Amino acid sequence: MACGSGTKFRIQSNGTTELAANEYTKNACTAATLLDRLHDDFTKKTRNTMTSNVPDDANLPSFWLRNQDKVSDFTLMGETSTSSETTNRFTTIFTSQTSKDQAYRTAVHAIMNGVYQPNIDDQYYLKNQETAQTDLSTPAKFNGINGLINLNNVLENLITEKVRANTKPGSAGLALKDAQHYSKRQEIKTTLEEIARRENEIYREKFLNIILVLVGVFVIGTLLSKKFYSGGGGGGGGGGGIFGNTFTGVGLGSSSGIFSRFGGLGLGSSGRSRLSGLFSSNPYSLSTR
Repeated sequence: MACGSGTKFRIQSNGTTELAANEYTKNACTAATLLDRLHDDFTKKTRNTMTSNVPDDANLPSFWLRNQDKVSDFTLMGETSTSSETTNRFTTIFTSQTSKDQAYRTAVHAIMNGVYQPNIDDQYYLKNQETAQTDLSTPAKFNGINGLINLNNVLENLITEKVRANTKPGSAGLALKDAQHYSKRQEIKTTLEEIARRENEIYREKFLNIILVLVGVFVIGTLLSKKFYSGGGGGGGGGGGIFGNTFTGVGLGSSSGIFSRFGGLGLGSSGRSRLSGLFSSNPYSLSTR
């Protein structure tokens, strides 16, 4: 039954200090008491006698889940032994039977709903025959795994209502959204970091490509200068070096190159200038002597 003012309860099952329920803690008392009862339903030792041809405690999940004494004359499971012998009905059923067997359907229905049905059709044994509870006014209707699920849902709703009631006017529900806002901020931060990382990666790739192009131009120019100008003392460059042969031989500093019509890039009427002279005296010459 639901707790009233003055009902004693404990927050922890192994605690020794009892609290007295009041107007503000009645739901907490009911929930704590209900959880203790559900814990017993799944774990306690059951009785091994028959009452009106029905095994005592056969509606409890623990009757099927844990090692229990056999019940004499329990024909559904074929048990006729004395109480000195034990059995694990869950193991026996689920290793040898399917939903086509009545014992299988009865066991599953009892575990899920806390109801013993020795004759239940395969269309209904998985369904919850009780209406889902929306409050704690009828604790006796919380049974089995479905009862535990319903209790969790009821408690979540009660907690939500309590949090909303304690928020400041005009900000109801904001406290519940803090976690969502934090999650969104984390997603934005991760996205920005990924964009920055990718931009840096692109810049590094472009810079590397530029370096490779320059190296390629330099290598090709060196090979061309070595092939065409190594035997003539450096061609029009005068020095025969790498830069001299490459640039002055092609026409940067002579009258026969690409830019000869423009006067050697406009640095002198004959195409020779301080710039071409700078390259023509390169000490790293590859020309053959």
